Amino acid sequence: MSLTPDELLRYAPGKVRERAQPLRGQVTHRERQGEVVRARVRGSRPAPYRVRINLQNGEVSCSCPDEYNAVCKHAAATLLALRDDPTSFLPGTPPRRLPKVDGWADADVERLLDRLHGLYPEVVTDWARQLTHEGEEEWS
Repeated sequence: MSLTPDELLRYAPGKVRERAQPLRGQVTHRERQGEVVRARVRGSRPAPYRVRINLQNGEVSCSCPDEYNAVCKHAAATLLALRDDPTSFLPGTPPRRLPKVDGWADADVERLLDRLHGLYPEVVTDWARQLTHEGEEEWS
């Protein structure tokens, strides 16, 4: 049994849902593969946040630093976009590994990059920019 976006939005506090409203227009790279929805959401950092939602089991993850809410504002914005326009989520491809980080889980790499960004923002930004330009077709 699949969960609906509205059912998952109930796990987001009212303030989070309120803050997600203006972010609905910032949800890009919308894709769906079976019961898994993925998107990127432009936020306050240079790189967009990566959101993954499993509608089968309700698992929600985002690359943002919000550790307090089961559904962050980026995931809530993605759920709102899915609810309002489900056809905008195109059939996705299987998830791929981050380039040049063999053997690491994407979530671990993202946590490491977030920490490094706090210490050396210019290094992480330059690395991300290089990756973006190396694989424009993969990251566009």
